[in-house]
Amino acid sequence: MFTSRFATELPNNGSRVMPTPLAQPYWVCWNQALADTMQLPLVANAQVLGVMSGTALFQGHDPIAQKYAGHQFGGWNPGLGDGRGLLLGEWLDPAGVYWEMHLKGAGKTPYSRFGDGRAVLRSSIREFLGSEALHGLGAPSTRALALAGSSEQVYRETLESGATLMRVASSHIRFGHFEWLAYCQEVDQLKALTAFTIKHHFPGCQGSDNPTVSFLHAVVDQTARMIAYWMAYGFVHGVMNTDNMSIVGETFDYGPYAFLDETRPNAVYNHTDAEGRYAFNQQPSVALWNLQRLAQALAPLTEPQLLAAAVTDFDKCYRQHYYHLLNQRLGGTPERPIAPALLDEWLALLAAEGQDFHIFFRRLANLPLSAWPGLEDDFIDAPRYTDWCRRILEQTEANDVQRQHQMLGCNPVTVARSHHLQTVIAAAQLGDFGPLESLFAALQEPFSERTEWREWHQAPAAAAPPPNLSCSS
Repeated sequence: MFTSRFATELPNNGSRVMPTPLAQPYWVCWNQALADTMQLPLVANAQVLGVMSGTALFQGHDPIAQKYAGHQFGGWNPGLGDGRGLLLGEWLDPAGVYWEMHLKGAGKTPYSRFGDGRAVLRSSIREFLGSEALHGLGAPSTRALALAGSSEQVYRETLESGATLMRVASSHIRFGHFEWLAYCQEVDQLKALTAFTIKHHFPGCQGSDNPTVSFLHAVVDQTARMIAYWMAYGFVHGVMNTDNMSIVGETFDYGPYAFLDETRPNAVYNHTDAEGRYAFNQQPSVALWNLQRLAQALAPLTEPQLLAAAVTDFDKCYRQHYYHLLNQRLGGTPERPIAPALLDEWLALLAAEGQDFHIFFRRLANLPLSAWPGLEDDFIDAPRYTDWCRRILEQTEANDVQRQHQMLGCNPVTVARSHHLQTVIAAAQLGDFGPLESLFAALQEPFSERTEWREWHQAPAAAAPPPNLSCSS
């Protein structure tokens, strides 16, 4: 059943807008695995393409362009909202789970400002693959259900092919929704938005003595878990503005993102981020800053000191999630966890050597413990690596079969590396979607090595420049 809870229950939080149809749409990619998970009884036919490209709607959907605000690169901007996408509504699956469906590239809205309201094939492919890549790693993320191309030409730096992407999420509510209502001093609407969010997305908070504070505690923990995945798997979001922060802790708005190749803690891929505000190693501190802005927005509803106290839990929550993930990746267990200092030392060693962030995790996973010290010749500072091996082997699961099964199941061989994404995009722009289908399949099973996916297992050439991305990427 298709429904529209947000538009129905919060009618003042946006503008009702009908999609602007794409010209001569065609299928680029359909995520059957996601459709199966949603128990969505649809196939990639012409009728469904009409919905995915803006020419039709599912019965029960009521499109809305959401209104919000946000801090962009630290500066306040009240003039934000869905400028090129529409929340169509939800799908309620037979198990009682709601899946929000948002059509990106659906045309102009009251919040488009000077934009054209469109998405392009290049950036839509990047979001399709990036969101599914994080999901494949187990990270909380929005998903991509469908991608449609078009004969319509859209101008970015050059003329590009227009496209639409159907994004699926638990919720499309952002930190910026709360900031906007607090800024406008619309306390009743802020209460209504908070009550809606708790009711539908944090129902466990309803029975607490202070549901708003309990809600913020839950947001802190879910945000910490999301950031922990980013840091443990080398993901750089690139533009962590508060309007790009999901209230349910799902990776949201894939723009100038990248996965690390070389281990560079201060890596920045967004060329508009001249000061490195959203560098890889700044992501936890930015998440905390963003949560503080959310706490300020909720302050009209309860005691501010209680909200401030809730946000101080972020570091503890983040460290717990982060070291749990690294512990798994390096063969530790809950019974024999590896000391955080040794986990940190491993990443510091990779960074000092400029080693690839992903390859050595996988190499260790493929080796018995007794063979780990044999990799010393791959490190310039061999004594440092040897000393790390000596210390970590004392804390790692001694059963090679059990340990390797664990490590091979959480250390990917396929990562959505920027040079692979560019290969796929270049082919797609020439009408060849074979590479897209191949990489998509590999990212759905990132821990599986297959001969047909060998191309996607490769790191970039040593001389390859890092990607140069922008918010339109």
